[in-house]
Amino acid sequence: MNDIAIKFENISKQYRLGQIGTGTLSHDLNRWWFKMRGKEDPYLKIGDTNDRASKGESEYVWALRDINFEVKSGEVLGIIGKNGAGKSTLLKILSKITKPTTGIIKAQGRIASLLEVGTGFHPEMTGRENVFMNGAIMGMTKDEINRKFDEIVDFAGVERYVDTPVKRYSSGMTVRLGFAIAAHLEPEILVVDEVLAVGDAEFQKKAIGKMQEVSHDHGRTVLFVSHNMGAVRNLCNNGIVLKDGLVSFSGEINEAVENYLGESRDYLVGKQ
Repeated sequence: MNDIAIKFENISKQYRLGQIGTGTLSHDLNRWWFKMRGKEDPYLKIGDTNDRASKGESEYVWALRDINFEVKSGEVLGIIGKNGAGKSTLLKILSKITKPTTGIIKAQGRIASLLEVGTGFHPEMTGRENVFMNGAIMGMTKDEINRKFDEIVDFAGVERYVDTPVKRYSSGMTVRLGFAIAAHLEPEILVVDEVLAVGDAEFQKKAIGKMQEVSHDHGRTVLFVSHNMGAVRNLCNNGIVLKDGLVSFSGEINEAVENYLGESRDYLVGKQ
């Protein structure tokens, strides 16, 4: 795996509809009983494909099913697909926010994730305090964060508000600071999920330029999820298209975008 930064092996994620947790006590006991006898989880054999537009027959749905692909070190990979295709679920599993139902992910290096506006921020803490807290969570020392602090604040453009609680920030200011922290603390793998859409055109341009710099100049790996196909084409080398929790295409980014847009056109024609 010397040149492989991330390897997804048989990643699947199953959810039970209408439940807050993973299931009921009876289902958990049933799973435990099968496991004690050395048998496969019985609920892995059921479940519908994650097509949010249809009712389906099962109370279980597969948000992701049998995802297998590799990401090379220094690669910028675009992950595209319609809403509900499984993009965010895949990145949440990679970022260890949730566990896969089956499969494993092998990753080399520190991962910095920017999945939602304000991810990891404490609203009562100031921007300054959140920079240090997030940096510490990522394994940086106080001295390392101090050296990068002015650069982070300057990139985010929030110098005037850096000692103001984050709860008073706009969504655009929050994502600016969150992205600046993630990109400047030198992770080996940077994961960005759609949040740049919250920022204005100037910041989107800066953020894409920073991701290109992180990848090309420093050999970092970037996973980028966006519905902005222009940004995806401009930034990414390769792409995968997710459809109903499955990989429907994997290859060069322009081909991936055309595949995705072709599926969208076919859907619209079918609705006419």
